[in-house]
Amino acid sequence: LPTELIEHVTNHLDVDSFRSFRLASRSLNEQSRYQFRQRFFRTRTVAWTSDSLDRLMRITADSYFGRSLQDLVVDATPRFAIRLWELEKGIIEADLQQDQGRRDDAQGLYSEVEARFEQATRFWNETRHDRKALTSVFEHLGRLQSIVFAYDGMKKNFLLFGRRYCESSQNEMSRPFVTTMAAIAMSKLIVQTITIDSRRRYGAVSTGRLESLAPLLGRFDEIFLGLKVLKINIRDWRSPDDGFEMPTGKASFLVRFLSKLRNLETLDLSCFSSLEENILTELAQHCKYPRLVTCRLHLFKVPDTDDLLQFLKPAHGWLKSLTLSQCILRNGAWRQVMIDMATELRLEHVELSDLFTRTGARVGF
Repeated sequence: LPTELIEHVTNHLDVDSFRSFRLASRSLNEQSRYQFRQRFFRTRTVAWTSDSLDRLMRITADSYFGRSLQDLVVDATPRFAIRLWELEKGIIEADLQQDQGRRDDAQGLYSEVEARFEQATRFWNETRHDRKALTSVFEHLGRLQSIVFAYDGMKKNFLLFGRRYCESSQNEMSRPFVTTMAAIAMSKLIVQTITIDSRRRYGAVSTGRLESLAPLLGRFDEIFLGLKVLKINIRDWRSPDDGFEMPTGKASFLVRFLSKLRNLETLDLSCFSSLEENILTELAQHCKYPRLVTCRLHLFKVPDTDDLLQFLKPAHGWLKSLTLSQCILRNGAWRQVMIDMATELRLEHVELSDLFTRTGARVGF
């Protein structure tokens, strides 16, 4: 059969049907091999379990199909934290309804899930199997087009006291990103895009967990030269009331990490911190992105009118699109910010939404 016909037919087959098609004869197997590789091995999703990581290692070790992987999707959903949160809500509801039987059932399940969570955490911490597995995969591949982090959210009826859920889930939610970055540093993987799934976007990385990359920070200077696109949500729920203090005399680790991405063309950064008020000021001082074309900043506190312009100014002549959403300007001088940007930058697209002054007043344009 003509190869073109085979490609047309196999383009509509699911993986099981395709497998049966390839087993029909040796010639069909040979003629459809490339199409099979492109359809089912170019993109892979890995869950944060030993079985899934081991399966990824076996696939990438294959002599023919292994190097087909171009886009890696990391399912970083904190499933233990979500399940514990749901069970905790069930316990509270049972108490309110004075249903002791339901409460005992929910409490028993909670203890079981909590024990499995502690066992999994202990396993990752003691063996580093996740980092070792990804390092092996990345060393074999050498290059990826993209790494996409996916986070499923909770059902809406479980969203009460959402901040406490965010605080309790941050370690589990951050582990996949931080471990992946460590594996990139260890393997010297070249990757062009690191982003968040546009549909499964309900997650963030903890600043505190990110700081565990400090021993590897120097390696990112060279490795991230090829990184063109970064989309990341950063959250820092630590508080000075809890005894946390920002180091004096040097930039925060988050800023030092972001300063390594010197060739970025697209930056989508959502950043909220209960601990630090001057992140944008530090970004303006230490992070220079002269080739930045598209920039989106979300949930930022803007200390001064000059900070935003100083951060964007190195990309003068390149920056074409700017989006600001849910940002607070301390002195409230948003009008001056707009004038400065219109004067100093050559933007083709500007999107502004939910901008506020420090008093909480929403700004209208």
